[in-house]
Amino acid sequence: MNQALGISFEEVAEDFTPLVTGMIKRLRIYKNQEEFMQVGFIALWKAYERFDDTKNVPFSSYAYITVKGEMQEQLRKDSVYEERYTPSDFERAPEPPAPDMESLYLELDSLRPYLDRLTPREQDWVLEYSIHGRGIKEIAGRFHVSPHTVKDWRRSALRKLRM
Repeated sequence: MNQALGISFEEVAEDFTPLVTGMIKRLRIYKNQEEFMQVGFIALWKAYERFDDTKNVPFSSYAYITVKGEMQEQLRKDSVYEERYTPSDFERAPEPPAPDMESLYLELDSLRPYLDRLTPREQDWVLEYSIHGRGIKEIAGRFHVSPHTVKDWRRSALRKLRM
């Protein structure tokens, strides 16, 4: 029992239930209302425990400020969580379909005059990168070489293709 108030928390909770429900309406909380009821009663408990009557502030005002502050803080936390962990439209979009064999052959035919100037490994890099869209680590894993080796293939292939 809080000595300054002289009543038990159960009585305070019963008396201030309209404050908690009213705060939910005032802050326009439309989802997770049960969770915010709990947040409100926990805030009311904190106000009950910390209340000091020597500061010339009525308990009702102190409770109002504490409940409102805790609910606003929870709203902010929920907003940050949703922003961070809700997938964006890009992440929800379906993956584009794999290219069909006909389009792959067309791409190969367009690259063939340039590939003749390259070594077989440089050709592997060009095909894996441009047609299959694989990165350096994927190509390295596919050919059982280090990423540094794949970077060398890329560097020499690009140098030859620019000439």
